[in-house]
Amino acid sequence: MKLAATVIILLAAAPASTAEVSRARYLMGTVCEVSVEGGVEPEKQIARAFAEAERIEGFLSTWREGSELSRLNRDGDLAVSPELSKLLRSVVDQSRRTGGTFNPLMRPLIDAWKTRFAGAIPSRDAIAAALKAIASSNVRFVELTRVVLINGAKFEEGGFGKGYAIDRMLAGIASSRALINFGGQIGVRGEREVTIADPADRHRPVVAFTIHDASLSTSSGSEKSFVIGGRTLSHIIDPRTGEPLPPRGSASAISSDALTADIFSTALYVMGPEEGIRWANANGVAAAFIGESFIYVSKQFLERARGITVLDPNFTLKD
Repeated sequence: MKLAATVIILLAAAPASTAEVSRARYLMGTVCEVSVEGGVEPEKQIARAFAEAERIEGFLSTWREGSELSRLNRDGDLAVSPELSKLLRSVVDQSRRTGGTFNPLMRPLIDAWKTRFAGAIPSRDAIAAALKAIASSNVRFVELTRVVLINGAKFEEGGFGKGYAIDRMLAGIASSRALINFGGQIGVRGEREVTIADPADRHRPVVAFTIHDASLSTSSGSEKSFVIGGRTLSHIIDPRTGEPLPPRGSASAISSDALTADIFSTALYVMGPEEGIRWANANGVAAAFIGESFIYVSKQFLERARGITVLDPNFTLKD
């Protein structure tokens, strides 16, 4: 576990009553930055937000052997907390809504491909076994809190953990203006201009727009990739085929809650631009895809993203 680093940013140009205070810490394997503008005791609000993220990481992280979700994966039958039971029910429901392109039971495939590490190519039999294990029918919710996993099923929080944490962190912030940047996923209270970067260079923004009381999540396979047998593969695995997807741009989603945005950006990346835009338009989802020279957006994205500005002339906006 890395030690948390703290960063303070004060916007000196703003009046003292509305100065924005920012802090950053290392949580859930990435940097989380919380900014609060105005309100009473913004420092304490930020501290509460970080404490909430640490609490969630404590029961949800499968990188921790003693966490509640790790114990469920290991035992296969566990009476969990009402909070975890409600969250797991929600993400399983969302998996069905996305046609299985988001799947919270991905751990068997992640283990087979070793994408948490340097990567490896599993046998066809191993992939077939993992595909059977990730079926949603392998999780059963018994009464209020008992969860049963069968056929080798295991939960993987990577596709929804940060989104859930952002929602809970924002819920504890009293100020009317706040921003959480959790490893690239944004949660906004109030109004804020945000950007989506070039998938090939995360430091170069391609498009800017404003969101209000919403979250922006972007999934990309370009940063976490591995090369095996001459194949370049991303850490994002297609639950339908059991194969890692190649790096192919990015997929973004805007939603009123960060959990949904987190889930949808993963699902959209798995779908790809053509299927993803069709699904987004049919389901009222604000979606955007960025490729080598294009930005495809859904109808809902045009409604929710205000003042869209393409920052790089090499990219063309299409709907």
